[in-house]
Amino acid sequence: MAKSTLKPLMVLSDAHGFYHSLSAVLIHAGLINPELIWTGKNTVLIQMGDIIDRGQDHKAIDMLLDLLQAQAKKEKGQVIRLLGNHELEILRKNYFVTSMPYWEIEPFRTKLIGDILCGKIQAAWAGRGYLFTHAGCCDALFNVLKKDLPAKVTPQSFAKLLNEILLESVKKDDFTHPIFYISQTRGGINPFAGIFWADINELLESHSSCPFKQIVGHTMVPKILISKDKKITCVDVGMPRVFEGTFEYIKFKNTNYEVVKIEE
Repeated sequence: MAKSTLKPLMVLSDAHGFYHSLSAVLIHAGLINPELIWTGKNTVLIQMGDIIDRGQDHKAIDMLLDLLQAQAKKEKGQVIRLLGNHELEILRKNYFVTSMPYWEIEPFRTKLIGDILCGKIQAAWAGRGYLFTHAGCCDALFNVLKKDLPAKVTPQSFAKLLNEILLESVKKDDFTHPIFYISQTRGGINPFAGIFWADINELLESHSSCPFKQIVGHTMVPKILISKDKKITCVDVGMPRVFEGTFEYIKFKNTNYEVVKIEE
């Protein structure tokens, strides 16, 4: 049997300003050592977005992920950073929704724009047959976007389209595209939610049109949630729970994953 050439892949949920929790998970996963040096070799790490709000250490998290992106690249690994809805609202200048000190908002927004324009932060990533976005793609959004997709849609072609839309939206400072929609479920006015704001229940009820599997964060769940048809996996189990001994993350082996638990 031929040896798999797929790199190790790990998926971590929303960080929300909890630097010590995030670093503890990275150490547990064997991706860094206590000196913050990348030890994951050629591993691909996906961080699902929302590094800000709730906790107070968003700057430390941002700096750590920047550092690890550079270190991992030298080892032929990769750190994928996805855009979360909390970062999106900073881009949209909806500053009333953030707990960030007001004097830090504009510098953060400026850096965020630069990170998106140079590809360090993305709307989506695809691999192992999955689409990775912060909150997921519902049927209504997929049906809107499929006119711009090839006849045979793959997670890669879909992720490419989503990233192109984000890039153009940032360049134009225009976030009216349906991928940015907020539905009434989350307090918005739109008829459905985009990939940054879809509530997990909303997504579970409407995901059959997408021909591929999805891994999302965004909605906090008590443990990693897998839909009955195994097409939706939600990984946002809450970073504060790390030190309660109840945290989980995902580790892929080839095209299948296992749920790794941090237990006391």
